[in-house]
Amino acid sequence: MVIILAGVPVVQAESSGDECLRAVVEDISPSSVGRDEEFTVGISLENCGTQVPEDITFEIFSIPPDIIVTEDLVTEIPRFVYKDSERQLRYHMRTTPDAVPGPHLIKMKLTYGTGDTQRTAYYEVEIIVTGEHAEPRISSVTTDPKYIYAGDTVDLDLEIQNYGDSIAKSVEVYLEHDFKGITGSTVGALAANDTQTASFKFKANSSGTFEIPVIIEYEDDYGVQKDEYDIQITVLDRKGSLNLASVKINPVLPYVDDTVELTMRVENSGDRTINSIRVYADHPFQGLKESFIGSLDPDEDGPAVITFVADQSGEFEIPVTITYIDDFGEEQVETKVNIIVMERDGGAGTIIIVLLLLAVIGGLAYNNYRTKRSKDEIIKQLMEGGSAPVEDTEE
Repeated sequence: MVIILAGVPVVQAESSGDECLRAVVEDISPSSVGRDEEFTVGISLENCGTQVPEDITFEIFSIPPDIIVTEDLVTEIPRFVYKDSERQLRYHMRTTPDAVPGPHLIKMKLTYGTGDTQRTAYYEVEIIVTGEHAEPRISSVTTDPKYIYAGDTVDLDLEIQNYGDSIAKSVEVYLEHDFKGITGSTVGALAANDTQTASFKFKANSSGTFEIPVIIEYEDDYGVQKDEYDIQITVLDRKGSLNLASVKINPVLPYVDDTVELTMRVENSGDRTINSIRVYADHPFQGLKESFIGSLDPDEDGPAVITFVADQSGEFEIPVTITYIDDFGEEQVETKVNIIVMERDGGAGTIIIVLLLLAVIGGLAYNNYRTKRSKDEIIKQLMEGGSAPVEDTEE
């Protein structure tokens, strides 16, 4: 905190004969001037010639708006008493409460002599108003969830602490990222060592490690300031928190013109509640294509039931779109399900399929019967102390 004094003539008219007068800045007290503080400036008028100067006028003609002078700005002196005389001037001044720290120039003018011998000299006094710096910086970074996956909605909190000696006013914090979400937060004023939270929300729509610039804008004693810092956010790879846990078709093997009930259980495998869940199955049949589930809590699943009439046969790959709404709008998860619709052929195909099924079931039953009988005979022989029978084989 230093005041720099400068009393230097800027412009001076030519001297005439031995008539000479000069102004010298002697002192400023106190030596350090802050905001809303009083100080004095001492000026000495000295005769530097052999003649006694007359018609002397000393004037302060330019004052910065941050400084107030309490004395008259113009001082008139008719004549020095003798050639070695000096005249002391002292001005009482005050800085305003909102004075901007830094250099301030007070401009002064000295005029003496009459007629053609009149001379003018200009002087400047430089006063530096001292102030304090604010230093708002990031003291901590927290996210919810702690481990971020692609597709998550993230709450990001930055603790901003003022490490400076001055109040940080009008503090604004901005993030420069490519995610969809909130990029600005207003903190307000921060006193020295005070801490406040800047809160953000965004959608982590891609995975990777991201260096995110953080811009902090504020005002301190020296005016508007802007500092830049970086934070690192890691987003883990995961395609989505909604998925099909199971698919059920009733009947399992539908025929043409059957009414089919397609039940898809949608599971929330994330760690946040998901709202407004809808399932749309883009099938080619007549009937419903959309089912509304509503909300699912973490690790909860719910059924989406779609009913339609299978009016054509074949194997169908049906696109399924799961939509939901979060803080940043509608999101989608896409998947597919397969359905086979059998053609009705007058009964022959059905009889063949039924006979095949009966044959398979019968074969399984007979094999089970033989296996059970064989095991019973072996157990009986062992209990009677005999040997196990050997089956006859044909050559």
